[in-house]
Amino acid sequence: MNAKTILITLAVIIALFAIWKIFFSAKVPAEAQLTPDEFEAKLKEPGVVVLDVRSGFEFGGDKIKGAKNISYTSGDFKNSVDKMDKNATYLVYCLSGSRSAGAVNTMTGLGFSNVFHLKGGIDNWKSAGKPVVR
Repeated sequence: MNAKTILITLAVIIALFAIWKIFFSAKVPAEAQLTPDEFEAKLKEPGVVVLDVRSGFEFGGDKIKGAKNISYTSGDFKNSVDKMDKNATYLVYCLSGSRSAGAVNTMTGLGFSNVFHLKGGIDNWKSAGKPVVR
């Protein structure tokens, strides 16, 4: 391999790591993390907004009833959520919990005060025997 190829390969690896770090390694405060049972109980509260942050393709499959889809990895996520009511209560989930953790942190950074994350995502929800719709 020549030096140019090595530099390009290294740049790609660094870029991929940065993308992974931004989108998939976010930490959510413990008080904002909900188990499937806690998430289900919160669903019953009036005015709660359920936000599915998976891709539109994924949203076409199993989802939690009443969920609204805004893909976290879309280039417009931040602008889309910034237009929403910052005082409402949001229950956020994705497939396994990584993207929803990032979404919760983004929303909190934008001034949302009542945002909760489903630990383990819809995979954990379904494993707990909770209902889904198509």
